Amino acid sequence: MTTNGKLQAVGTPAESDEAAPGGVGGWVLRSGVERALRLQHPLVTAHVAAVRRKHPEMGPAEVIDRLGRQYQVAVAVTGGAGGAIAILPALGTIASLATAGAEAFAALDAAVLYTLAVAEVHSLPTDEPERRRALVLGVVVGAGGQAVLRKVTGRSRDWAQEVTDHLPLARLGALNNGLTRWFVKRYIVRQGMLALGRALPLGVGVVIGAVGNIATARAVVRSAEAAFGAPPATWSEAGAPTR
Repeated sequence: MTTNGKLQAVGTPAESDEAAPGGVGGWVLRSGVERALRLQHPLVTAHVAAVRRKHPEMGPAEVIDRLGRQYQVAVAVTGGAGGAIAILPALGTIASLATAGAEAFAALDAAVLYTLAVAEVHSLPTDEPERRRALVLGVVVGAGGQAVLRKVTGRSRDWAQEVTDHLPLARLGALNNGLTRWFVKRYIVRQGMLALGRALPLGVGVVIGAVGNIATARAVVRSAEAAFGAPPATWSEAGAPTR
């Protein structure tokens, strides 16, 4: 729901809109969200097709599981690499902190690609930017995003199709603004904590970076499972999933 352009729902992003980070940091991350949505979308079809070519025996559910595991491996490698830099003597910790921004955006790109790839397997359209933004943020933000989309769509689960197919575009502007502000606030805090952990020396940062990113990725996978619901049972004759 909206009031004076702000999304309102109990226990959801609207409650923290005013506390969302502003300034250069907030602007950079908001721009990063738009960049990830714009750049990852063209890669989605090829990403899913590559998995299917390599594993032609897999059904939609197995492909989605494979996409989830690829996503977790990708962010684990990214987080571990950041922690590995801290092993270097003297300048390792400083270098690890300096690369934290790049690692955060790499993790964001991976989350966006994964979410849109799952939508592709479900045959949900993501060409409309506002619908694509609401879908991805609803999944990536976590429990708060799930609560908002459940309230807006009127569905306790499986709300993704409602967003991509039916929800009026006029309602998505304020919704996406609220979700973006909430995402920026949470992501800065989460990635800041991970950056400090990855910067720990003696190999500790490697473990924290990898495990922390995997935990975040698993939360996104669980959110996607709730948002999209059960995978299609089979592929159609044309090669797309049967909706």
